[in-house]
Amino acid sequence: MSDQSTNTPPDGALSRRLLLRVGAAGMTGAAVLAARGIGVPYLSQRGLLSADGAFAATATALGDVLFYVESFPTSPLLLAPFHDILPIPAALAPASPSEFSRWPDPPGPGQGQQNSLRNQRHQIWCDQIGSPDPLVYKIDVLLRTHAFTTSQVLPIGPDGKPTISFDPSGNRVAAGVTRALPASTIYGFNGTFPGPRINAEYGKPVIVRFANRLDENPMGLDRQDFGSPDWSFLTHLHNGHTAPESDGNPHYSMRYGPQNTGYAPGMWVDNLYLNWPAGGDDREKQSFFWFHDHRMDHTGSNVYKGMVGIYPIYDPKNGLDMGDERQGLRLPGVRTNHSDGSFDVDYDVPLVFFDCRLDDGVTTH
Repeated sequence: MSDQSTNTPPDGALSRRLLLRVGAAGMTGAAVLAARGIGVPYLSQRGLLSADGAFAATATALGDVLFYVESFPTSPLLLAPFHDILPIPAALAPASPSEFSRWPDPPGPGQGQQNSLRNQRHQIWCDQIGSPDPLVYKIDVLLRTHAFTTSQVLPIGPDGKPTISFDPSGNRVAAGVTRALPASTIYGFNGTFPGPRINAEYGKPVIVRFANRLDENPMGLDRQDFGSPDWSFLTHLHNGHTAPESDGNPHYSMRYGPQNTGYAPGMWVDNLYLNWPAGGDDREKQSFFWFHDHRMDHTGSNVYKGMVGIYPIYDPKNGLDMGDERQGLRLPGVRTNHSDGSFDVDYDVPLVFFDCRLDDGVTTH
């Protein structure tokens, strides 16, 4: 492991072992290799240590730069990664009974109460499995913006060298000029990314009314070239034990409910999550769920567009996992209950990995 010859192939390229060492350090922040001289022959060979190379242009010392391998697929180059604070969303507050009872179409178990088309009902209501009435949440699907990083960036070409870029008005900006990225256009649950966090419990059902407002564009945003072209959505609670009308099942939605690939702008759907393990079997219980768009043919693009929310389910049975580190599994957490039926759990931090490429309008992705 200490034999340096095993890390330096004859042609001067980086070996797989060295690449894995870079990856273990964070992949984009392994300037220590350059600082120690290990990667210098490779960087020099690629022209990246020249006066106009990526490293010379972006830092005053090799120890401060970012290290990219292969063919530089990502532009722009983030100059200060890993500096943004990790967002920890608070639990979404449910609507009060006095509030949702005044809605023009309040949720309920009757025929036509499951969606705005009034052509579906919930297959199973809460009292049929001995559960209380659900907490009711309202989530609007909105066209908004999100900043994925606050880092200054350097536009680079596929060869890793600084390249020209353009400002929001289309004016040319010279190569080597660092920039601030504009906010990205998203389709967001309640207009945020990630979307709301709903803290749930087994045995305590939840209804989420998802309403499509993607036709509204109050900020005059460019929708760009991805996302469902008809602005429809279909939300799925991933791995949830959910009836088909509430499950975001595209095959079901094309035959029932909207009788289309998804719910169009102006429509709403009440997804009932019973928070009940399959077959009532405790062995089927899971803990960390997420909900996301599930529309036919555009699931990927709508999720990349921002339609993601988190849904941890805690287990009150025998106090096993109540968000209280003093009992049960003793997982980290200090729980605070709220009068509206929601609760927050400090120190139980949701971590969501999201892989994306930021399009600067210069480099082809």
